Amino acid sequence: MHTVFGPVPSRRFGRSLGVDVIPKKLCSMDCVYCEVGRTTMRDIIRKEYIPTSWILRELALRLALRPPIDCVTFSGSGEPTLHAGLGHMICMVKGMTDVPVVVLTNGSLLWKEDVRQDLLAADIVSPSLDAVSEDIFRRVDRPHPRLSAVQVIDGMCKFRKEFKGTYLLEMLFVSGINDGDEEVLRLRDAAKRIAPDKIQVNTILRPPAESWAKPVDHERLLKIRDMLGPMAEIIAPTSLKAGVPSMNMSQDDVLALLRRRAMTVDEIAEAANIDRQAAETTLAVLRVAGLATLVDFGGRQYFDATRD
Repeated sequence: MHTVFGPVPSRRFGRSLGVDVIPKKLCSMDCVYCEVGRTTMRDIIRKEYIPTSWILRELALRLALRPPIDCVTFSGSGEPTLHAGLGHMICMVKGMTDVPVVVLTNGSLLWKEDVRQDLLAADIVSPSLDAVSEDIFRRVDRPHPRLSAVQVIDGMCKFRKEFKGTYLLEMLFVSGINDGDEEVLRLRDAAKRIAPDKIQVNTILRPPAESWAKPVDHERLLKIRDMLGPMAEIIAPTSLKAGVPSMNMSQDDVLALLRRRAMTVDEIAEAANIDRQAAETTLAVLRVAGLATLVDFGGRQYFDATRD
């Protein structure tokens, strides 16, 4: 099992080496827009789901190759704060590399003191807040029954008071669900309480868990950004630094990327440091083996790992 993947081009953080500390689709939520697919195990109990020593060993081996990266990011197939060893892993990674350590989280467990303590050593923490109204929260994020929007927001506010690093609040908008003016204004007011360094506005860009979940058009996204205020920005398209080489990846490495998110041929070629024809060949082999599928979304073709 690959727990370390990439480097992959990130729209927010540059070239990111990903660390996946949770089994696929174990999460506290089942968001309709999730690019990994539907959650198969929904929980809020923290455990050492994958041995911490195993993850750190794989990460140390990968970092020893001195990959050209801008950050190490805890993210991937599920909610990383569910792993009970997350805090220890963050501290260990900071001893292995000088690049920033990033944690991408849905923010649902920040009401837990031990989760907040674990995240204090990170350089950048980016939780997601998609709704304030309880009914919309349950429609778009489909959280564990013991979670509420009020509880999640309160946890984010508490963490802001304790965390000294960069705090980025992401908001993802789904057409017809959480993009109405009233909900956007509620999100604006919640963000004022949370006081992040930035609000990063996003919409669906890859095949989502639910085919009926649709992205917000760019014009509407611009209006939402303006309604949220001067701290808000729309996340720009991926742009890798010119002249920075990637690592040559094996077929298994490419499949590890696809298990985390669907990607186009060009994205695979860039991430794997291979030409387009080689990327097409690798993806064709994975398709013939039944390990990858081709998905049309938004007028583009994406390759995705075959989902159970």
